[in-house]
Amino acid sequence: MGEPGVWGTCATCGDATPPGAAQCPTCGKADPTRSLQGPTPSPRLRRRLLLHKLLRVAIVVGIAGGLTVVMVQAALTGPPQVADPLSGDWSYSVAPGRYAVLSGQIVGEDYVIGNYSAVQPPGALTVFSVFNSSEFTLFAAHHSAQPVQPAINSSGARIVFNAPYTDTFYFVWQNPYPPATGITEALYAHTEYQSNVAVQ
Repeated sequence: MGEPGVWGTCATCGDATPPGAAQCPTCGKADPTRSLQGPTPSPRLRRRLLLHKLLRVAIVVGIAGGLTVVMVQAALTGPPQVADPLSGDWSYSVAPGRYAVLSGQIVGEDYVIGNYSAVQPPGALTVFSVFNSSEFTLFAAHHSAQPVQPAINSSGARIVFNAPYTDTFYFVWQNPYPPATGITEALYAHTEYQSNVAVQ
C-alpha cells in the first residue's frame, strides 16, 4: 500500500496512484509502487515505466499525425466531383413508335444546351420534347402530357433549355413513324449542363 498523504506511481501502467491506494485506479494492479519521493526504483522497473511513457507518447503522436494527414488531404482534394448526368455525347437507336430519354435534375434558372440530329436514315424526322417529372410520368403511361417548352419536329436542332424551377427533367426523342414502316432511327445528341451561378 502507498504511503499516506503521498502520491505514487503504478509499476504496471505508470499512472499516478493516490495516497494510501491499495490498488492502481487505472489498471487495477494491487499494491502499486511507493512514492516517487521514496527509494529509487529498480532498473527493471525504471525501464518498464519508461516504456509505458514512450508507448503513450507514440500513441498520442500517431493519432495526432493521422488526423493531420486526413484533414490536409480533405483540404487539398476539396469536395467530391460527381459526374453530371446531363452533360455528354449520346447515341440512340429508336424503333418506330418508340422513344429515347435522357434525364437528370436541373436547378432552377440553370440550363442545358446542345444539339441533336438523326444520322440514319438521313433527314428522318424526330420529335424532341422536354418534360418535368410529373408530365413524363403521364407521357410514359401513354397519357396526354404537356412539355415544358414546345416540342420540335425536325431531323436535327439546337437544344437550349432554361429550367424554370428545380426538378428532374426528361429530354425525349420520339420516332414518329408508325411501326409498320420499319424505320428505326439512329440519333446523335450532345448536351452540356450550364450553371446560372457565376463562378468567383
